[in-house]
Amino acid sequence: SLFSQLEQTRIFPKNRLVHAGSDFTIHGLIRDYGNSINNKCLQINDLTLLLASKASRTKARLIDALSELASEGRYAYRDFGKTLSMDARFSLIANITPKSFFYNRKNLLGNTFAERCLVVYHELTPEEMSEANLDRVKRVSMKIERFKQTVKEHDVEVSRDDIVRFDEYARRWRILGAYTSSSSLFDMIKSIATAYAILSGHRKITTDEYRFLDLLEPCLHNPFESVRLKILKFTHEGRSIRDICLLLDQDYESYRPYVSRVINDYRRNGVLSPIQRS
Repeated sequence: SLFSQLEQTRIFPKNRLVHAGSDFTIHGLIRDYGNSINNKCLQINDLTLLLASKASRTKARLIDALSELASEGRYAYRDFGKTLSMDARFSLIANITPKSFFYNRKNLLGNTFAERCLVVYHELTPEEMSEANLDRVKRVSMKIERFKQTVKEHDVEVSRDDIVRFDEYARRWRILGAYTSSSSLFDMIKSIATAYAILSGHRKITTDEYRFLDLLEPCLHNPFESVRLKILKFTHEGRSIRDICLLLDQDYESYRPYVSRVINDYRRNGVLSPIQRS
């Protein structure tokens, strides 16, 4: 949104935030920014508009490029003797509507892009929407002090106990968010905790960082797939299909095919082990 973009501009240093807008291609991103985007935050104001305004091939190429940059820090495209490349690692903030996310997730975002992003779900309450409307002018005019970094990433001590706790979060979040791997989640959780420590001026992981992780945890649950996620949770716990139908207060004979189909979907996607029995 316009106001969130204005607020971000006031908080982040100009040399750290890149506003890419909502209508660009990966080749345009390389042309305009190149490797200078390294170690910065790329802000996409409306990912829904970005995906809707592109042809299928262009859209797929953009998502694949962002996925490669997220995992390898490098993207290269070669065609008819022409080579375009980018060597950069950057964080990404993007807004997308639930409808657009679900529409694009299966065939486009898949396990390449979405698996490398922490997807959080939040719906404004009527009270929050009303407050935002009433305080819009105040939000635009308010003064926000720019963040002055005093602690670097290498200054933040991550103890062995922190590593163990991050692993516990990762194993729990993997099921809550239906991720295929807890390893990528572990890296995200560690990065989030470290970033929060830097913002707070802490040189070690404190209760404040864990409190922030706890605030995020409920937002990992997809409210539009609550039944499927319950089936995933129960299957992960070793429940049988009959038990799951009972826990969901459904007739076994009529509901068994759906439960079985959901379990098989999670197995095919790698969220559940193929040898895991229900």
